Formats: sequence, structure tokens, C-alpha cells
Amino acid sequence: MSKSDLIVSRWSRYVRVAAKGLTYFFLLTITTAFQPKITVYHPPDSEDGKRLVSLYSDEFSNYTNRIHRQLTYPLGCDTLNGQVLAHALRGYIYLKQTQQLTNPQYLTVIDFSQDCNDKRMWVIDLDTKHVVFNEWVAHGARTGDRYAKYFSNRHSSKQSSLGFYTTGGLYQGRNKLSLKLNGLEKNFNHNAFARGIVIHGANYISEAIVNRNERIGRSFGCPAVRQEINEILVNTIQGGTCLFIWHPTPSYLEKSQLLNANIYVTVDDLSS
Repeated sequence: MSKSDLIVSRWSRYVRVAAKGLTYFFLLTITTAFQPKITVYHPPDSEDGKRLVSLYSDEFSNYTNRIHRQLTYPLGCDTLNGQVLAHALRGYIYLKQTQQLTNPQYLTVIDFSQDCNDKRMWVIDLDTKHVVFNEWVAHGARTGDRYAKYFSNRHSSKQSSLGFYTTGGLYQGRNKLSLKLNGLEKNFNHNAFARGIVIHGANYISEAIVNRNERIGRSFGCPAVRQEINEILVNTIQGGTCLFIWHPTPSYLEKSQLLNANIYVTVDDLSS
């Protein structure tokens, strides 16, 4: 090999090595640029420096357990299930923090997983932690017999609707004094107002019926209560309080945005 050929060979090798190095550098740059970035998320601090906690945190679980322990009941009342209360409080806190409750003092919980002849409606004064009402409440005629099984948001379905509501105003209608309800959950109860789903008194609900071991009556989808208690009950919870109708229906458990809501609140928000 001549001297000139040797020089060309060496330069060719240098060029190949340099090109290979540039190729590696280019591939490394491209790979890094398009690599998914792993974000380590830390709960934020509020503006005043107070620690914020999630509605799925241990602190929130402790809060719901504490409220459950603190509840006091009138003589002869049934006890509200702790897990049902925890679900109700998650939606309640979300609505309160997002300023959707005009009156956050009261939380009404209806547990439609129970027999219709059980007192399955609780009205809780969250300021005093006292259950002010524990009542029988009807479900829809096509929702089930003694137990509620089927729920609907459709007009003329004669079925109850699950989920979170805010209470509206009072009016005199076909069922006399009634309380308007505003359904807050799309696909579950947002048609409640248009359907005329209200709280009202009904003569097919009474202690005498229960004592005869007969099934209390059913409504066209309204959470109807005893005539004797209706006036004082609706006057207590009217005007922007939270009402929650519960049943362990899988589609509701999975798809309810309010039931599965999550926001950050300060520890002070859970100290009451």
C-alpha cells in the first residue's frame, strides 16, 4: 500500500468513528427527548401554609370515623352505617368546598340498601353532630318491592334516582307541602327537578303500617315521608342543604363523579 493510500485509509477510519459517535449522540438525544417524564407529585400547601390532605387520605378516613362516633341519636333511632356516611361526607365536603351548598349545616342520607320498613333516612345537624330526624322513606313503585333494586333518571320511569342533590324551596302542589330537589349527577339524577322528584308527605307511610308488618307504600320516584313529619322535616332542610341517596349499585359506584370526587382540603376543614 502506498503512503497516499495509507493516509486515505486512516482518514476513512477516523470519519467512520466520528460518524458512529455522532449517530449515538443523535439517537441518545432523540430518545431522551421523547422519553415519558416521571412526575413525583406532592400534596400542595395552601396559601397560608396549612397542610392540605386528599379526600382519599388517612386524615379524611379519620374524620369520617370521628363524625360517625360523635353522632347522637334520639331514642329509638336506627344507627347509620359508617361506610354509607363516609361516602355521603365525601360528596358533602366536595360540594361545600366548591360552594355548591347554600346551607351546609344539614346532611340528609337515605340508605336504599335497607328494607323499606326500616327507618332509612337520617337528617344530621353537622354543627351539633345530632341526628335530628330518622324516618321511614318510600322508594319508587318500579324500583322494587320491600327492597330497592332498580334506579332510573328517565321521565315516567316511576323509579328512584341515586346520588347527590341539593334541596330547593317549598311549594304547595298535588301532594300539598313539598320540597324541590336538584339532582347534581348527570346520568343518575340530573332530571330530578324536571321529573318532579320532591320530598312530600304521604298517607301510605306510617308507623301503624309498619307495626302491622305491612309494607309501606311506594311513590312515583319521590323520597316520600310520613304526613306527620313532613312539614317540620322539609322546613328544616330546605334552601341548599345536601341530600344523598345511597345504594351499592355497581354502575353508580364506578361512574359517579361526586361519589368518587377528590380535592385537597386543609386539616382545619376536617377539624369540625
